[in-house]
Amino acid sequence: MITVEEKLLRDRLSVDEITFAIPAQSFAISCAISAEEALPVVTEFALRVAYVCGSLSPTQIQEFFGFSSKETDAVIQALLSERLIQWNDDQLELTSYALARFQDSSDNLPRFFKIQEWSAEVVFDLISFSPAGRTSRLKRVRSQVELATRNFDKQSRTIQFAEQSFQQNFRQICTKEKAEIYKISSVDPGERFSIPLPCVFHLDLSGSPTVARNIDDESFGSRLEIAEAISDALADQERGNNESLRDFIRTFDDGLLGRYAAVDTFDLRRYAQDVHLTKAAGYADDRVTPMLGALHLQRNADMLLARMQAELTREGVQANEHSDADSAARETGAEATDPAPLPAPSAHHDALWWAPQSVLWARSRSARDLAQKIDVLLQPQQQGAEGVRAGAVRVVVPADRRASRERLSVYRDQFSRLFSADISLLNGNLELLLIPERLVCVMYHFHLAHQAIAVPIGFLSSHPDHLRAAGALVSGRVRVKPGAFVAARDEGGAQAAQDLVGLIEGLSASSTAMTPTKDGRPRLTLKRHPIG
Repeated sequence: MITVEEKLLRDRLSVDEITFAIPAQSFAISCAISAEEALPVVTEFALRVAYVCGSLSPTQIQEFFGFSSKETDAVIQALLSERLIQWNDDQLELTSYALARFQDSSDNLPRFFKIQEWSAEVVFDLISFSPAGRTSRLKRVRSQVELATRNFDKQSRTIQFAEQSFQQNFRQICTKEKAEIYKISSVDPGERFSIPLPCVFHLDLSGSPTVARNIDDESFGSRLEIAEAISDALADQERGNNESLRDFIRTFDDGLLGRYAAVDTFDLRRYAQDVHLTKAAGYADDRVTPMLGALHLQRNADMLLARMQAELTREGVQANEHSDADSAARETGAEATDPAPLPAPSAHHDALWWAPQSVLWARSRSARDLAQKIDVLLQPQQQGAEGVRAGAVRVVVPADRRASRERLSVYRDQFSRLFSADISLLNGNLELLLIPERLVCVMYHFHLAHQAIAVPIGFLSSHPDHLRAAGALVSGRVRVKPGAFVAARDEGGAQAAQDLVGLIEGLSASSTAMTPTKDGRPRLTLKRHPIG
């Protein structure tokens, strides 16, 4: 059990959330069980009287309880049918079975067990073969990272392993008190499906920075086989390098990150402590906010959506002020005012979300939720012909031509406007979410040695120089490979790709005010300021 302080620290240093898919199967199990069962009150009391007295006549039972003849016969028949009493001449006495129940009891209260039929549908995960209880059931979802077992024998002998696990975990499965399996009649396999298991990864700064995982799940969090399967899934992923970090710092003139970067190293530990824990350091410009971790993490998603809403609201206010000023000028005969700094809101806005070159990026339902919320903000009333929102966010995942279809299939259920491109930004380490001329979030995915999970670090900014730098970077790469895009959906895919290229060409036009450096990177004019 972690403390409140530890949980808060983990939340503030969380860097990613991935949903793993645990293979599972349901089984219809029928068996006979011996279960402890209480006797009816009158029947039990009559039995206890017979035990104290040694023997009783039907007349004594009738007079003691004040029963009618019919009621007395009913009680006697119930005791005889349960093999609790027997006739000895014209007297009733306890059977040896009933006497044993009294003698085995520490409080002279008899406990009786009854053989009865029991059946239920039981779900087992196919990795640890432990009962899964009440779980979410999903068909195969490609955006989740699928787990596999190390014991391949379990894949081919699921019925035998299910029966074995049922016997071992019967007390957990059957809620009847003190019930035991008498005989298993049948174990019939049912449907196979996946159980989603969200896993949060956070920075551990107790020593050298590492990425630790936390599974907040009562059923699966402590199962060794599940932990091993997650480790195996992560071990299969390629590791990146950080050679382009200094390019990131130069491209966006990021003096804050530059403080923690040496020639070949970056002090992630000190950066995380200074900027995100103690907040002793930060950006001098209040239009720039430091960010740590995946954008779909709850704290980052909330910050991003709030900032988008603020920028769009500010745009609307400025447009209205400009319109009011023009109206007043026309009434007085004066000349119209200069154009407003930001254009008036249109029917909808577009956004470009360029993914890093990582197969673990956005493998969580939270990423889909974030994209849908952004769509609602940018297209508040925009819907397609069938009443389905077309999507304002165009998501681009880097992949070469051979792997593009496979890469797109992973995210097909996540994003409505999805493309692959044989183009990566800063060696595939840059993630960029851009609302042209309004807001940009740039995240460099920093790789730790021997760690599959990268640590996204960067900022959220509405500074014009950052907006132009992001636009110039994307448009410059696309200009080299204009036909690199492949749409996820064949219907209308060519037109969708053409529209995306048009959007990116617009970024190029808005970035012309910047003078590029000799190597093609945009030159910024942001000044570094000491942080108080």
